[in-house]
Amino acid sequence: MTAANPCSLAILRSVRRIQRRIELASYELESQYAITAPQLLCLRAIVLHGPLTQSELSREVHLSASTLVGVLDRLEAKSLVTRTRDRIDRRRIYVEATTLGEVRERHSPEPLQAHLERQLETLSASRQKAIADALDHLVILLEAQHIEAPPVLGSGPIPKPSSLEGRDV
Repeated sequence: MTAANPCSLAILRSVRRIQRRIELASYELESQYAITAPQLLCLRAIVLHGPLTQSELSREVHLSASTLVGVLDRLEAKSLVTRTRDRIDRRRIYVEATTLGEVRERHSPEPLQAHLERQLETLSASRQKAIADALDHLVILLEAQHIEAPPVLGSGPIPKPSSLEGRDV
């Protein structure tokens, strides 16, 4: 690492602390409760709102339809939710929590982003905007504005970028 100015080092440390906090929260959630952050968010939304269609759930938790299908597959494999086709419109699929899913949701900790949202609400609107603007600028500096990222604070396996496949990195 080259000699960096104190502000650069402070920013790098802060970014790394945020990244590490997300990793630790994800690890704790999965190891202690056998559920991932996206799974817990979906389960919470289903328990809170009752049976939802997959499209309603996708909008509620801000996950793409393709991502949601994988999350629901894993929740269903764990017997935490069931999916049922609408009898009239067979294209509509309803997702409902099982009794086991309701128990798991009730005994799981608050998702990290819910904690962050609650903390952000204690700040003034102008302070929240300043933080959002600074983070948006950091995204641009990291040339990450093209990366799609749902508002879910959780980590998982990091896919190898296709441009690096076959190269030793």
